[in-house]
Amino acid sequence: MTGTYPSTDTGGASRLLAVDIGGTKVALRAMAAGVAVHERTVRWPADGDAASQSDLLEASVADAVASLGGAPVRIGVAAAPNVDADGYVVSWPNRPDWVGRSLRAPFAGSGAEVLFGDDATLAGLAEARATGSRDLVHLGIGTGVGGGLVSGGRLLTGAWGTAGELGHLVVDPQGPRCRCGTRGCLQAVVSAEALAAHAGAARGLPTTTAELVAGVERSEPWAEHTLDHAAERIARALRVLVELVQPARVTIGGGLGAALAPLPGRVARRLAETARPGRPLPEVGPAVHGPHSSLAGAALLATQGPTLLGGAHLFHERSAT
Repeated sequence: MTGTYPSTDTGGASRLLAVDIGGTKVALRAMAAGVAVHERTVRWPADGDAASQSDLLEASVADAVASLGGAPVRIGVAAAPNVDADGYVVSWPNRPDWVGRSLRAPFAGSGAEVLFGDDATLAGLAEARATGSRDLVHLGIGTGVGGGLVSGGRLLTGAWGTAGELGHLVVDPQGPRCRCGTRGCLQAVVSAEALAAHAGAARGLPTTTAELVAGVERSEPWAEHTLDHAAERIARALRVLVELVQPARVTIGGGLGAALAPLPGRVARRLAETARPGRPLPEVGPAVHGPHSSLAGAALLATQGPTLLGGAHLFHERSAT
């Protein structure tokens, strides 16, 4: 797939590559002078180990680089795993055999500067840029649940640079245990796996996320019950964020979040029910980039460079390339 993507604003840089490494797939977009010349999504094989997956990533990157007709200036990578400063995977609950392995190695043959950022954080930055919102919360719902916080036009990074882990806000202290070890994290109750399980219990038989989405589209009672459950838990998390950072806008995306079209409206209603009198509420809507916000964020990282994740103003600063 090719085309123009003005909302990511590549700034006329000659050759850039954006890569989104997720729990179930890798998405790549190669751009030349602001135009996407190559776009591909590759699913992780169900039975592959870290070595074969690394080889697949390397081959996919090589194909994308070849489409540019020369080495990219910079590669922006939106990464689901936690990656250290040297590019080694520190943790990846969905793919634990990657821990200790270099995520930078598959990019070594590109000849480009490679920058890594958290996938949900970059998604939030892309959504803020696309909407022109200086105060935004983005929530991505898919294999996991992540988020990005932009305040005053700048990414909120916190003391250790990892602020914005919305998936680990506790919304149900008696709820299921999260993979992080805590009970009742937002991720533990509204991730794809968690919502499929909730829908299965409501329906009375095993249910996939695809069946849940179809059920919501048909307004099936069991699917509506799960949608209400998700909206209520998400609203609990947003209620805290409204008091702490006062976002003007909330976007909901990710693979599953974007597929559940009624979810943002349902969340907005639940949030309004718990609002303090006289306090303004954010506009809650679907992600502008749909399920591709992290890829758009990777493109933004490739364009602006490392200052993007260091608190640079999203609307005033741009890296020269």
